[in-house]
Amino acid sequence: MPDRVPAVPQLCLPHAIRMLGLDYEETILQSIRQPSLANELDFECAKRYGFDGLRVWMDPDPLDVVRVDGKWYGRDLQTGQRLGVVDFEGGGGILPPEEPTLHTPEDVDRIEVVSAEKILASGRLDSLKKIIREAGDDLFVSTMPGSFTLDYLTVVRGKVQALMDLMDRPDFCHAMMEKALAVTIERALAATALGVDAFYIGDAYGGVISPGQFREFCVPYIKRFVQAIEGKGPLVYHHVCGNSRFILEAMADTGVDCIEPLDPLGGVEVIDAKRRVGERVALMGGVSTIKLAHGTLQEVIDDCRRCLAEGAPGGGYILASGDMLPTETSPEKVRAMVEAARNYSYS
Repeated sequence: MPDRVPAVPQLCLPHAIRMLGLDYEETILQSIRQPSLANELDFECAKRYGFDGLRVWMDPDPLDVVRVDGKWYGRDLQTGQRLGVVDFEGGGGILPPEEPTLHTPEDVDRIEVVSAEKILASGRLDSLKKIIREAGDDLFVSTMPGSFTLDYLTVVRGKVQALMDLMDRPDFCHAMMEKALAVTIERALAATALGVDAFYIGDAYGGVISPGQFREFCVPYIKRFVQAIEGKGPLVYHHVCGNSRFILEAMADTGVDCIEPLDPLGGVEVIDAKRRVGERVALMGGVSTIKLAHGTLQEVIDDCRRCLAEGAPGGGYILASGDMLPTETSPEKVRAMVEAARNYSYS
């Protein structure tokens, strides 16, 4: 039995910017020019709140930003090519374009699988390395090594086309996933060498496809990722946004250590997840993001207590929001989450 319930709200850059009192638009733009800034701000915010864990990023390439017709876009520093729109309303960063960037199996073959050794030697993970070192034993650090299932397809094929491809070009989908998995495993091995505690594997669209498609296009690749990391130290947790009610068992079948975010807005109930898969995997999440953003302080406290009552008995539960911590959530509500976890008693 653990000594207490951990509190790991899903902190993302927009909330950290608000909490730290920084200029919102300028800081988002600066984090695109200097990707390590997002990790630094999230880390500072997590320390101030007293979180038990934090998800940070493996730095993408720095980009320029350019304003065109009133909108900000990312721009490749090497080619000058204009990329997607800057995402001010979501998590920061660049929204991928809907136009496919991979068209044929030959395009997939040309993608390089960079070894863990080369990644470490490149210095691209210096920001992650610094966070891990400074966190020490006080903060559980996780990172996302990459996407390789449906999330990846939506980036390289566009959201609508990716869903069509599952039906019309399944072999091409599998080829793209195979290559993306190989790339992600090497990135994960590099982060493992730095001492990261866990990996976040995201399937934001996992609840959009059918359970059968999820088992065909997602489960096998996640299983193989888990097997590649098994015994090397880090844990693995699996994220499916929205309605994951119909795939909870499939998520547990992947062999991951934890599933989340148990989004109540998608109809997921912590008590139902605990009953169905709680003996196989840890559970994380469940606190309503609507209440965090727009509810009263007491409503947030009551929702945290509900989640704890449903998920914590017997252990294997982490108190967290049902998805990304809303930007407008007041600091007092976030601190109330942390306190609720601290004050929960297993007796």
